[in-house]
Amino acid sequence: MSLKKFTPFLLLFFTLVISGCTDETLPDNENEVKDVESVESENIELLYQNEEHGLTISENMEWELESEKETDNLNIVLIHNKLKAIISSVSSANSFEDIKTDLFKGAGNVSLVQDKEDFISFESNLKDSIRTDVYFRSQDDADHYIIIFMSQASNYDDNQDKIESLLSHINLN
Repeated sequence: MSLKKFTPFLLLFFTLVISGCTDETLPDNENEVKDVESVESENIELLYQNEEHGLTISENMEWELESEKETDNLNIVLIHNKLKAIISSVSSANSFEDIKTDLFKGAGNVSLVQDKEDFISFESNLKDSIRTDVYFRSQDDADHYIIIFMSQASNYDDNQDKIESLLSHINLN
């Protein structure tokens, strides 16, 4: 067979190969990647979910849900050995500064350890002192959340990675 007979087939073949390698195929590939990511995110085990409050907590480091109470506000308690976490929704009508003041007044005989814009930490002045860390989070200006961690002051450094891990697994939607 002569080269003239194969020329149209070769041109068609190269045209198909070249058009198959253009950027036009990337959106389909990107959608596939997004679909895989969506499936992976849907497969994440949840420790806790409350759709009404837009709160989810993904499973991590053996934290367990101890209790949930919902009245006007949401209050859940999580535990990890002797470390306790309380997550509460509060009205956005109260500023974080107002909440800090109320918490500090209600804590009793305590010493302030640290005070930042969205964090306060204090320690009880007892023989077996308790360290309390309070983190403040907002959810689209609709709700405020306070996340309180309580542990023995002597074990605080050992619990720091558990605290940070739980904080990173809390999602406010």
